[in-house]
Amino acid sequence: MDNKYLEQVLAEMQDIIKEADLKVDENYLKNDTKSVKIERSEETKLYTIAIADVDNGEVGEYKQISAWLFDDNQTAKDAIAVGIDFSDALRKELGIAAQKPVVNNLVDLPTAQKVSDSAINAFAKKMLDIFPALKDEYKAHVAHYGNFLYLNFFGEHLVPRMVRLFEEGTSKQIKKFYNTILDFYVEGDNDTINTVVALLAAAAYKNDTVTAKIREMLADNNHFLNSFNNFLPVFSKNKKLLAALIKKEM
Repeated sequence: MDNKYLEQVLAEMQDIIKEADLKVDENYLKNDTKSVKIERSEETKLYTIAIADVDNGEVGEYKQISAWLFDDNQTAKDAIAVGIDFSDALRKELGIAAQKPVVNNLVDLPTAQKVSDSAINAFAKKMLDIFPALKDEYKAHVAHYGNFLYLNFFGEHLVPRMVRLFEEGTSKQIKKFYNTILDFYVEGDNDTINTVVALLAAAAYKNDTVTAKIREMLADNNHFLNSFNNFLPVFSKNKKLLAALIKKEM
């Protein structure tokens, strides 16, 4: 276990720590009724937070309530985002309300020219065009975390909408979505191509209806279809991507 940047994570959690009257003991937060454990696994490259009940001083079984992808390229600034996410998860678990994030109208929507990771940014812009409700959520996300953490944003906001699209959308709506992602699958950089396939796998995760609809959508493109089919079993065993893209069982 490697709690890299634990200090920054805990610093961002100070409000909930005080509100829940938690005492900090290295990577444990404790009060009379709860014990919270924060860990980073070098093997999985995940930061996790888990909680257990405390009964007469005896700590019960820990239950994971959130996980955050945190590889060796992450920095102290990224650890702040982990702390924000863990604070939100802990508040929800303890039933302690937080002020709702305010949509910051000063946050710009993504364009292909504004960041170095232009392909992912351009892909995000197209997704916001297809799902307009994501625009306010994008602004709130960037205002909240101070950066666009695209995998976690897609997992929380885009994947559930993709599931609804494949479950409830018309053929015309699905065709429009396919035409958009096909451009990025064909012309995107490696990260964007991998992200497109991973998002389809996340939408199909444990959902036979969506899996069938995606296969139907990709039927005329054997290369794209094979990429999806080959990645499905890989995705289900990839703890990093599951933590980033599957925020709840769908």
